[in-house]
Amino acid sequence: HGCSSGNLEAYGLRPKPEAIFFDCDDCLYFDNWKVANHLTEKIEEWCVKHAGLPEGEAYRLYKKHGTALRGLLAEGHMEHCDDAIDEYLKDVHDLPINDLLEPDEELQEMLEKMDPSIPKYVFTASVRDHAERCLQALGVQNYFEDIIDVRSVGLVTKHSDEAFRAAMKIAGIKDPSACVFLDDSVKNIEAARRIGWRSILVGRVGRDCGKPISSEHSEHDIDRIHQFRLVYPELFTGGSSFGSTSS
Repeated sequence: HGCSSGNLEAYGLRPKPEAIFFDCDDCLYFDNWKVANHLTEKIEEWCVKHAGLPEGEAYRLYKKHGTALRGLLAEGHMEHCDDAIDEYLKDVHDLPINDLLEPDEELQEMLEKMDPSIPKYVFTASVRDHAERCLQALGVQNYFEDIIDVRSVGLVTKHSDEAFRAAMKIAGIKDPSACVFLDDSVKNIEAARRIGWRSILVGRVGRDCGKPISSEHSEHDIDRIHQFRLVYPELFTGGSSFGSTSS
């Protein structure tokens, strides 16, 4: 079926989720990392052109600090003020999204059939404007309660506990086990599991290695977002109700 269960114990009886958090890039859509590669090029270009750094330094900053932006700030390559940060985020996310993404009717139908009483959030490491453009290009901008972006969580890396706690606070949720999370990053899935969220890995091929990936911290691994309903039928109209032991 293109999806598999994680190797966790059976979960048994669980409460109905209070919110579902969807990552944006390479999760709500998959375009063979075209958008991601454009973004990487933009960050590299910015670091060379505006910060005067040698080629390849952006990647080193990312590896050391979790994001290139945090590295630029930590190592004194950028002024730690809102205007400088906003300009950087605007510049690197200035991508031709409408040329790269197109409406996804299958995704629209899936979101339409989800339990309307459970709010859905986009939880992204990018910026709100970028996520909004992606949602509009996919034709799904009206299905989400809000976008939680890098600004919303105080510029911390997404795979930090602080980011997930900030997302819960924004959504008004106190119980981590009431959060369901979908993401393509194994690191983000591990962080979510660490604070008690229920997670699904979306995409089973790694961008950097091109090889199959999986996560011992996810409840399920699926190939594409559209398979969400196969592993969580109780979140969809006509699916089995909560309180069943199947998971």
